[in-house]
Amino acid sequence: MKKAMVLLAVTGFVTGCQAARPPSSFEQSLANVQCMLSEGEKSPTADQAQFIRQASDNGNVRCKTALGGLYESGRGGLPQDFVKARSLYESVAAVDGVGYERLARMAEEGHGQVRNDVEARRLYQLALTNSDSDKSKLALARLMEEGRGGPQDLFGAMMYYVEASQHAGDVAWKGLQRIRAQRPVLTPEQVQRYNEAWGDTSRKSLNRTALDIEIALNKQIKRGSASKPVTLQVQGLSGSNVPKILLIESSGNAEVDQAVVTAFGQYRFPAEPLLQAGQDSWSSERSLKVGLK
Repeated sequence: MKKAMVLLAVTGFVTGCQAARPPSSFEQSLANVQCMLSEGEKSPTADQAQFIRQASDNGNVRCKTALGGLYESGRGGLPQDFVKARSLYESVAAVDGVGYERLARMAEEGHGQVRNDVEARRLYQLALTNSDSDKSKLALARLMEEGRGGPQDLFGAMMYYVEASQHAGDVAWKGLQRIRAQRPVLTPEQVQRYNEAWGDTSRKSLNRTALDIEIALNKQIKRGSASKPVTLQVQGLSGSNVPKILLIESSGNAEVDQAVVTAFGQYRFPAEPLLQAGQDSWSSERSLKVGLK
């Protein structure tokens, strides 16, 4: 009997140690995903909310943010509680820009407080010191464009809009076009900085499109039907986001060439550079490996 009691005591001790063991990086990653998915649900269940709460109590940063979101909106069976939401966001803001982003939105929308655009603008800027959130960029750009929470800063807004734009016609693109229509006077240094940001965004956009086209066409075109990559010139014209696609070097197969040109013809520039007087176009080359062995 005593031996059985000792075994039970040892088992309880081991179980207690396992329960106290901090989550592994893999477990943290799984919790991150589950918390983000659960918070994104229109009507998260009580079980999902409980999982988020437990992971938050275990120190998971993303789950703390997710729990704050549930309190802010009053979902998952939790009461709406702006104080708790703000406290959770503040607890993670120094290590996760989403915390500052949520606090900024609360200030901008007046959730549980008097609407404060000055505070919102400050917090969005803090959010971008340790994150690359397009949501923060868009929100801050809008405040700068409209002169809310501080002086109007059309150049600053342009920079954030061009960085946040993913495709022509999105919210950032429309904001950029509104500002460009006002023809703000920029210094040579500002023009250079804008074009550097535009160049980085444009390269990423073109590279992503080229990769997507390669993957899609290589599923359709037989390997070995081309002898070398297709090289294109993607030419932009002022006043239009529709590119002109020119074939620079053939793959050795006219059908492959045409398929690549046609596919790239669907591409749209996310923004335009600031061109010098007398300049009305720009261009970039891309080589795509389609139909190669």
